[in-house]
Amino acid sequence: MKYFLRLLIKTGCTNMKKMPPFCYSFTLVMFSLTFFKSGICEEPQCQRYYMEERILEKMVSIDLKLEHTVEKIKDLEDNQQCKKTNPVRLDTPLTSALRIADLETDGWQMVFRATSSIGHNVFNAWTTGKGSCDVKPITMERSYACHYRNSVITDWSNLGIKYVKYAFFDTDREVAHVIFNGVGSNIISWFGKSRVISTSWSDLTSMHEYNYFSLQGHCERRFFINRAYNGCDGDTGHMTVIDTDKPCTCDWDRHPVYPQFLYSQINSVDYWNRRFGRADYMTIFLKTE
Repeated sequence: MKYFLRLLIKTGCTNMKKMPPFCYSFTLVMFSLTFFKSGICEEPQCQRYYMEERILEKMVSIDLKLEHTVEKIKDLEDNQQCKKTNPVRLDTPLTSALRIADLETDGWQMVFRATSSIGHNVFNAWTTGKGSCDVKPITMERSYACHYRNSVITDWSNLGIKYVKYAFFDTDREVAHVIFNGVGSNIISWFGKSRVISTSWSDLTSMHEYNYFSLQGHCERRFFINRAYNGCDGDTGHMTVIDTDKPCTCDWDRHPVYPQFLYSQINSVDYWNRRFGRADYMTIFLKTE
């Protein structure tokens, strides 16, 4: 009898509000089988009832699977109907994020993209590949837990590089850039004052003076374009990557998470300790001959 009750619960035949249609006949047969197995029937009649019970159990299992399959098919049909009623164009971005393909125009190719606040060192990712992966993002959305690095970087001297574009982006726009002459450079030397061709700041040129214009930078201020040090409050510059707050000690080095991409939001050099912009991404594009 206990087995009979467990089987009723398993098949849903105890739910009076939503009882499957086979439950009435199933309950009658199971009751009869249980009654005969209680001691009234003798061999071989009990064996026959036992076999019937196993067969019925199999039938119930099949019925339940069929019911589940029917529900699945109905869900698929509903989804198809929804798509017909509300069609979505696959070539239309579902967010306002910039598409990488739209940025790679006029011969530019993105070979590196660092993402802010993910905890991986940008300088190491660029120079050695540590903390990077080769999965190229499709859009400027925060969807990867590593910095993107194209393996072609390791063959830099043989790529025929003509220009290098170093740029900061938010999800939906470019916020700062510098374009360098990449001819005859390596993965470090392209980032230099003498190679500047054009920038998004009117006072960032190869003719101006800088105390640091270096990819290695100073302390953990990497890709560092800085005009002058005059005490933390008097430090001025254009853009930098802050990989960590050590060993630098100014307030503008300290952030809740790293890396951070800082840049002047005005059309000139600005004071780091007074104001600065924080970009979502740091990118490097190449254009070859």
